[in-house]
Amino acid sequence: MAKKQLSSEELRSRLTVGHFGDAAAQELPPGDPLTVTQMVLEIDRIQPYDGNPRRQRNPQYDEIKASIRAQKRLNNAIEVTRRPDDDVYMVRAGGNTRLQILKELYEETGDEAYRRVHVLYHPWTSDQDVLGAHLVENEMRGTMTLIDRALAVDRLREMFEEAGESLSRKELQRRLQDIGYTASLKLLRRFEYASKTLLPCIPQALHGGLGGQAIEKLRDLHRSAHAVGESHGHTQDAVDMVFEESLAVTDAPDWDPGAARQELERRLAEELSLDLRTVRMELDTPPTQDSEGATGPANMPPDMGAMGQPTPPVHDASPDGAPGAPPGRSGTATDPVIGDGAGAGDPPPAAPPVTAPTEPAPGPAPTVAELRDRIYTLARQIATRYHYAEQIQPVDIGYGYFIDLPSETVEEAAARMNGVEIDYRHWTWWLLVSWSQIGLHTDRVLQTAPTHRLASVIHRADEEEVIARHIAEPSWRGLGWMVSSCLREPDFADFVALVQACRDLQRQADADDLDPWEG
Repeated sequence: MAKKQLSSEELRSRLTVGHFGDAAAQELPPGDPLTVTQMVLEIDRIQPYDGNPRRQRNPQYDEIKASIRAQKRLNNAIEVTRRPDDDVYMVRAGGNTRLQILKELYEETGDEAYRRVHVLYHPWTSDQDVLGAHLVENEMRGTMTLIDRALAVDRLREMFEEAGESLSRKELQRRLQDIGYTASLKLLRRFEYASKTLLPCIPQALHGGLGGQAIEKLRDLHRSAHAVGESHGHTQDAVDMVFEESLAVTDAPDWDPGAARQELERRLAEELSLDLRTVRMELDTPPTQDSEGATGPANMPPDMGAMGQPTPPVHDASPDGAPGAPPGRSGTATDPVIGDGAGAGDPPPAAPPVTAPTEPAPGPAPTVAELRDRIYTLARQIATRYHYAEQIQPVDIGYGYFIDLPSETVEEAAARMNGVEIDYRHWTWWLLVSWSQIGLHTDRVLQTAPTHRLASVIHRADEEEVIARHIAEPSWRGLGWMVSSCLREPDFADFVALVQACRDLQRQADADDLDPWEG
């Protein structure tokens, strides 16, 4: 029996039925793109990342808002993604600040220019990838407190360990590298100490921006306290309690490490039934070996003066005027944790004159690693005199140290210092930057220290404006006059030794056929 032929109207009707007439299928939402795709979304369809590692307000928030208001648009598209089964999109890598500003501006003005935004959609991968992307982006775009970074890494470790395996620090480093976040083992150890040991004691200080060098000095002080306690028959647990209580009672947003040190000395003296001077002297003699085998203050090379020879130690004075013990690795009495320290704006401490030997000391040539230690010690010694200690960090590449932008602005420094001191600060900072060569190797610097602000602004090619807010550039035509006539004797001796050590490092690297910036 022949089938009845369909009329043109019936045929058209059947062809226009969606999903072959399945009513449920007609209600399926369109799928997200399978590749990275440009899109335009309304801002109410995008939510901030709920695990954003930045806990504090972006310090550049007002500047960013003013720029967006002036242009009525974003210069760069926000990256977004969407978890499976979510109705709204989520910021994928940075962009939380810009999204919040767009929503504020739309609420304040009602201007439609702020309601729709260009985005770059990335297919969903995993929470680890998103958190890692935010961590990297936040560090590159603005300052993050060290504790925020440490807590983010802690969260990533938890995500990696959800399968039940416990990760070593080396394995954690590898997993972080896989998602784009580079961190040295030393930095991971610092993060761990900050989040596990210090955060319960000094949360206000950490969230207020306590930096890496201060945390390293606290860790050294903690180890010294263990050594003092053990030498007098006390367990590490007993010393830990004293250490943690000493920090906790002094915690504040503008935490004073010197006050914490004094509190620790007082409590240790009481716990160990010793006089205060004995405790202070023993704390200033750090243990020779880190419990994890890392190099500690006691087995660092001594501070080097002219021609790379050790300088005489600088001694603190105890409260009653009696001489104290020599300080730790910094080589000065201005260390804010290990020593009593000078106040902000105080003139740099005097240092004893350095006499160069008539003949070089015999022995094998120092290795590249030893020269890096020597250079870092000298750089930090100079920086400490001018309140740059927090900006200096030791590294295992290049010339052994990185120096970052000053923490205060030009105006803030001018409000508490006289013109002569400001000139010396300018010169010493620029000379330390110049000899570090970080401006020539910004990519390598950012691989080693993703949060390095100076390298970040040089990499973005907006260094002139940013640097000018933090430190003025001296007149380089006056360099010869400044070095020959004005540079103080301790600084001159240290700079000569630093330059000589840099030259020795390059010669030794050439002899070893290696590039200092490749490790």
